[in-house]
Amino acid sequence: MKRCDRCGALNSEDTEICKECGTIFGAPPALPQENEGEKKENGSEPIAMTHEAAPPVVGPALPPTREKTPVRSLNLAELLFLASGLFLLSSGFQNLGAGISILAVQFVLLGIVATLFGLLQIAFIVMPDMMASLEKMRSTMTVVIALTFLIWGTAAAFGPSVGVSGGFIASAGLASTLGIMLNEGMIR
Repeated sequence: MKRCDRCGALNSEDTEICKECGTIFGAPPALPQENEGEKKENGSEPIAMTHEAAPPVVGPALPPTREKTPVRSLNLAELLFLASGLFLLSSGFQNLGAGISILAVQFVLLGIVATLFGLLQIAFIVMPDMMASLEKMRSTMTVVIALTFLIWGTAAAFGPSVGVSGGFIASAGLASTLGIMLNEGMIR
């Protein structure tokens, strides 16, 4: 077994490069070089070296590192809008199912509107580049969504003939309202 002079790792006899630090076995050791601005202890100028310095010790090439793709973080307002969209989507599907089974137009209408606006809320957060054309109207649409479902959800929660999952719909409206208030700086 060979012991590396640089790091002390044990290597097999047939290796020419240290497996730990990459030092080449049998290469002449690098000589320490003095700084040009230093003077010797007796005050005289340093003597120039007449021999060539040993080539630098180079280990095996490292594998290329992959750059990580940046991950976009969400702030609290965006999380509230995302939760609002998920609540609306869930409630929309439940109202569509209930409306089709009992043939109630108000359930179907609530289901279509909640599903559409739920998808829109989610798309604004998940795919902001695709929704850039609607960015000018986003705040207005968010206010409309918040007020509509805050009122309609409360009505559905207390009126059995208005819709199902009224609590989820009212929660979606409340989450959108809180998200708007955070974006506008009304609350922290």
